[in-house]
Amino acid sequence: MTSRAAVRDVESAAVLAAAQDGDRAAQAAIFEAYKERVARQVFRMTGDASSVDDLVQEVFISAFSALGRFRGDAQLGTWLYTIAANRVRNWWDSQRRRRRREDIASAHADDPVATPEADLEARQQRDHLYRALGELPDKLRESFVARAIEGMNLHEASAALGVPISTVSYRTRRAEQMLCAALGIPWRDE
Repeated sequence: MTSRAAVRDVESAAVLAAAQDGDRAAQAAIFEAYKERVARQVFRMTGDASSVDDLVQEVFISAFSALGRFRGDAQLGTWLYTIAANRVRNWWDSQRRRRRREDIASAHADDPVATPEADLEARQQRDHLYRALGELPDKLRESFVARAIEGMNLHEASAALGVPISTVSYRTRRAEQMLCAALGIPWRDE
């Protein structure tokens, strides 16, 4: 079964109703149909492959806990996207707290970690990008990730984030400006 066919099947009223009633097979079908999509979203929003599995698990635990309240006003995939964005928001908050603790601890360390120069530079660049992304306000980061990293068009991002198209557009542009400033890249408004 193709991924799109699996999504159509789990979005049928019968499968959703069974999953809402706690049917484990229906919930497993939803998980199988959406797990890769949620994992890609989580990875694109965090840049941390080691956290993806845990966050995907948290997304589905939250989703299945709240599935009884899912009214079908949005597509199931859009609803899961919102849950994933909330979980990633919590993850970023915990990462900021962890980094602060590590920064304090490393200020007292005498020996730098010895790594090959190329690996160190690549890690520093990646860390700098994700630190800058993590410093963005949640709403700006979510719009930027949806548009620039997830590749959603304005209509898709608007539906996924639950805000008007103009808001998505503004938040994405503002996030780009802030990221460029944080990374020392000249901002050019096209």
